[in-house]
Amino acid sequence: MKKIFLNSPIKGLTFLALVIFANSCSKEPNDLKSPVPSDSSIELVVTKNNVLSDNYSFAEISTITKFRPNANDIIVFKADKGTFSNNSSTYSVNVSFNDTTRAFIKYNKPDVVRVTATIFNKYSKEIYVNFLTSFPSQILISPDSSSLQSSFTSKCLIKTKLHRQVGNVSEGLTLNYYDSTATLSGGSIGTFINNTFSDSQGHATVEYHLQDTSYHGFVFIKSYIDTDTGRVRGLNKIYIR
Repeated sequence: MKKIFLNSPIKGLTFLALVIFANSCSKEPNDLKSPVPSDSSIELVVTKNNVLSDNYSFAEISTITKFRPNANDIIVFKADKGTFSNNSSTYSVNVSFNDTTRAFIKYNKPDVVRVTATIFNKYSKEIYVNFLTSFPSQILISPDSSSLQSSFTSKCLIKTKLHRQVGNVSEGLTLNYYDSTATLSGGSIGTFINNTFSDSQGHATVEYHLQDTSYHGFVFIKSYIDTDTGRVRGLNKIYIR
């Protein structure tokens, strides 16, 4: 407030005017709030990534805490696929006093797995782990019959087992099949249908149907799969009567 004296047109009179200046700045609305920074109490890192999906090799996830933990502080790890070292998709462990807490996870499919770590049921971070294809080192072929009649209706089920020295072969692999006669030309006399993907135990099947009734003798049933280190093959035979 400021006092201002004004001269009156009437001689001898003076007016006192009071002028009030209002603050030109408006107050911040109640619903306008400053952004809250994201929590940085924990950091999640994949310290061992790109492991084989053989359901044996473990990827490693490390949670780094930026506070001194209490004796009963727990980190809960959860995965949308695969299992931790406790054979579950959820793993709870005490926060390590050296600020780094680790979890280990395995999977049987070549895929990306999402892992979430939560502390105090409040602070949470997520990260992604990559699993690579676990190829077989051996293919075993087992026809359900050792011989077939030379007939257009002749068929048999071919059972295939994929092996590797350590762990399991990845689920969902496709095998390639073909046949050849025990002759110099080695031509094909049959066809393969209803090929299945390998399951979690490395099993796959396919049906073999005879297409040439003029051939008599052994026919070789062959299979292969191309891996990152080369082609792996399987072989067996059926006698055509």
